Amino acid sequence: MTSAYILIAAILILGGLIAALGDRLGSKVGKKKLRLGNLRPKQTAIVVTVLTGTLIAASTLSILFTFSKSLREGIFELDEILKQLRIAQADLEQVGREKQEVSQELKTAKQQQNKAQQRLLSINQNFKKAQQQLGSVSNQAKKLRQDIETLLKERESLLQRKTELDGQISQLQAQIRDRDQELTKGQQKITDQNRILQQRQTRLQALENRLNALEKQQSQLQTEIDQRDDQIAQLDQAINQKDLVLKNRESKLQELESQLSYLQREVQVLEQYYQTYQELRERKIAIVRGQVLSLGAVRIVSSKAVLQVVDELLRRANESALEALGKTDAKGKERIVKITKAQVDQLVEQLKDGRDYVVRIISAGNYVQGEKEVRVFADVVLNQKIFSEDETIAAVSIDSSNMTEENIQQRLDLLLAATQFRARRAGVVGNIQVEDGRLKTVIDFIEQSSKFEEGLDEIKAISAEDTYTIGPLKIRLLGIKNGEVMFGT
Repeated sequence: MTSAYILIAAILILGGLIAALGDRLGSKVGKKKLRLGNLRPKQTAIVVTVLTGTLIAASTLSILFTFSKSLREGIFELDEILKQLRIAQADLEQVGREKQEVSQELKTAKQQQNKAQQRLLSINQNFKKAQQQLGSVSNQAKKLRQDIETLLKERESLLQRKTELDGQISQLQAQIRDRDQELTKGQQKITDQNRILQQRQTRLQALENRLNALEKQQSQLQTEIDQRDDQIAQLDQAINQKDLVLKNRESKLQELESQLSYLQREVQVLEQYYQTYQELRERKIAIVRGQVLSLGAVRIVSSKAVLQVVDELLRRANESALEALGKTDAKGKERIVKITKAQVDQLVEQLKDGRDYVVRIISAGNYVQGEKEVRVFADVVLNQKIFSEDETIAAVSIDSSNMTEENIQQRLDLLLAATQFRARRAGVVGNIQVEDGRLKTVIDFIEQSSKFEEGLDEIKAISAEDTYTIGPLKIRLLGIKNGEVMFGT
């Protein structure tokens, strides 16, 4: 604001000086009656005055354009700025329309989902009703079958009765003269029985027709049930797809929970390691159980070189043991590392296949300074790729409201512990370091994280390069905000 006032004051002062100079110059030209070309003195004075006014305007514009970039851009680039503004407004309107379309599609999808759920409920209700009707029809069919069986039994009984009556008629015909009245009664009885039998046959036929009708109705109901089963199967398929998406999300949640549990267990392991370290420090133990005395990646091409490789690893382990036990004077002379012949034979046999291996010579117990013998054993694992470049190894969340260096360092310590735990669990036996291994790299990352005003969502540790079993594992630290990398080591 001060520069603007100074610029305005300078323009006013310069304009006044040039105006006074032009007036004085015009007056002198008028008094001396000077001429320009064929112009009269008065016209010459007018020309000088006009040129002076033009000089005032030109100097004013020059000063404004020189010291005011916004004015210069506003005059010469105004059309381009307005064009970009119209393009931005058109893009904004397009985005608004697309947002409305997406909202409408989302609303339509929700309505379709509600309709599908209502339709599924209706189909389930109809299916239950159909099952009830089917049960009722089945009960009626069962009852009709029982009636048919009863009528068939009665028919057989009547047929037997008719046979007996026919025999009686033959006997009555032999005695027709003596027993006319009995014959008449017998014929009347046979007629009555035939009539009853005919009525029962008619009833049996009606029952059979009714049974056929019920069977047709049952078939129709079964067809309708099959159709509804198909619809239910389609809905079940859609539900299964939704369930699959839900299971994937649950699986991801379980994976995150597993990572959290791993981190918690790693913290416990680190606490145990710290306690063990304190105890060992109090006891002044020089070599602890499980300590790696020598490490090497080997690949045997010739079977004759196996023993040389094993001897070299044991020699390096012996030097490390002598140095740890404080026997620097005897380095290279005294052989204190002991390993059984069976273990050596097994190691040689395993290395003969020509594959890439990582061999570690490990202490079998705790040894204090002055020990004359250190028992060791060999551990052999394949030297294979464990992590690819840029592969995420571990991540921890960050509280954006509490971004002090101390809190960031605590979260970073937890991240490094989780990284070490996962690396050891995956099979990395070599060193684990941040990028170039310098402490300054970690300190710079902590300072950068604490000064990041927008706040971070999480800190992620990724592999800086392809890492094999032999190591070392070089990790790169990344600060993440809204899923994007803001900075890193």
